[in-house]
Amino acid sequence: MAGGFDVVGKSTPKLDGPDKVTGRTCYLHDLELPRLAHGKILRTRLPHARIVSIDTSRARVLPGVLAVLTGADVEPRPFGFAKDQVALKRGKVRCIRDEVAAVAAATATIAEEALALIQVEYEELPAVFDPLAALEPGAPLVHDERSTNLHDLRYRFNHGDVEGALAAAAAVVDDTYRLNFVTPACLGTMVAVADWDPAGNLTMWSTTQVPFLYQRDLSEALGIGGDRVRVMQPPVGGNFGRGLDIYPIDVIAALLARAARRPVKIEFDRLEEFIACPTREPCTIRLRTAADRDGRLLARDAHVTIDGGAYTSWGSTTPYVMLSTVAGLYRVPNVRFDTTIVYTNNPYSGSMRGYGNPESTFAVESQMDDLADRLGIDRLELRRRNLSKPGDVNPQQFVLTSFAMGECLDAVADEIRRDPPPPR
Repeated sequence: MAGGFDVVGKSTPKLDGPDKVTGRTCYLHDLELPRLAHGKILRTRLPHARIVSIDTSRARVLPGVLAVLTGADVEPRPFGFAKDQVALKRGKVRCIRDEVAAVAAATATIAEEALALIQVEYEELPAVFDPLAALEPGAPLVHDERSTNLHDLRYRFNHGDVEGALAAAAAVVDDTYRLNFVTPACLGTMVAVADWDPAGNLTMWSTTQVPFLYQRDLSEALGIGGDRVRVMQPPVGGNFGRGLDIYPIDVIAALLARAARRPVKIEFDRLEEFIACPTREPCTIRLRTAADRDGRLLARDAHVTIDGGAYTSWGSTTPYVMLSTVAGLYRVPNVRFDTTIVYTNNPYSGSMRGYGNPESTFAVESQMDDLADRLGIDRLELRRRNLSKPGDVNPQQFVLTSFAMGECLDAVADEIRRDPPPPR
C-alpha cells in the first residue's frame, strides 16, 4: 500500500467498541419501560392441520394475565412480502412454528404458565416437505385458496444461444446441488417491544434492519396509518439479513400491547430463536456449464428450485443475486437462468447474509473444479482464462467498473505455494 494515506490501510478504533465491551450499550433485550408486560406465543407442533377449537378460558383467569389473543380475537390482516400470512393463524396451520395464540402477563413466567393452560384441538392434514413432491398432481395444498403450490414469483433470463453452445462444447458438466436450511444464529435473539399512547399512536422498538419498510408493513398489518407508527431501532446483537422482513412477533407484540393497555415485550429465548427465526432458503440448483477444449466457457444453464416454506419472505428475491453470480463472475457468452419457488409445509425461510450468492457460488465453483479436471487443465489456470475484466459488459448488461478477482487468485496462489496443502 502506497504511503500518504491517513485512513486507507490504517487501523482505526471502532467508534461503538468501548461502549460494547464495557456493557454501556443498551440493546433491545435491556430495554425496560414503566408497567412493562411480557408476551409469549403459543405455536403449533403440527406441520399441517385444521384448527378445530382453541380454549383459552383457563389462561384468561390466571392471576397476572393481562391479555390473551387468538386469531378469532383480531382482524386477519395479511402481511409479509406476498401478503400470504396473518399474525395469529385462523382455520389452519401450515408449518410447525405457526402462531395460534399469544399471552401478555405481568411476568414472563406467568405468561409461560398461561400458554400451558391453552387447549388447542387439531385435525391433522397430510403435509408435503419436498418442493418437487409439492408440484405433483394431488399434492396437499399449503394454501387452500390456491390451485397449486407453485408460487407466482418466477425469475427467468436468457442471453445468447445456450443450446447451440452446449451442443458445440468439448466438455459439459451437468450436476445438481442441494443446499439446506441455515440459521443465522445471531448472538442477540429476536425482540419486539410495543407501546401505544392514549391517542392510538404506536411506538415500536425492533431488531429490524429496515425501519421505514418495517413501519409501512406494520401499519398495514395493524390497519392504521403509517404516520401513527414510530419505529425505534436500538443496537442489535447481529442480524445477518434476518431483519429485512416483518414477522408475526412484531404484529403480535403490538396487538397484545393494545389489548393489555400496557407496553409489551416479546423476547425469544435461544430455542425459540431456532424454531421461529427465518433461515437461509433451502434450494436445489441444477447447473450445466460448457467449455471448449482450451477451457473457455461457452455457456451456463441454471435452474433453481427454492423451497419457500409455508409463506413468502423477501428471501424469495434472492434469485436476482444468484443470477448475477451465474452470469457475471466469469466471462460466459451464453446464459440461461430459471427459477421455481414452491410452497411447502416447511418453516418459511428468509433473507440471510450473502442473499443467494453463497448458494450459487457453491454450484458455480464446484463446476469450475469439475470442468478443469475433465479438460486436464489446472483449476487455477481455468479460472484465470475466464475471469471477467474491468470494463466488461456481462450478459445482464451490467458494466463491471472494478473487478479484482485476478489479484485475489494470485494472492491465494502465493499463499498455497508457501504452505501447500497435503496431497489429495
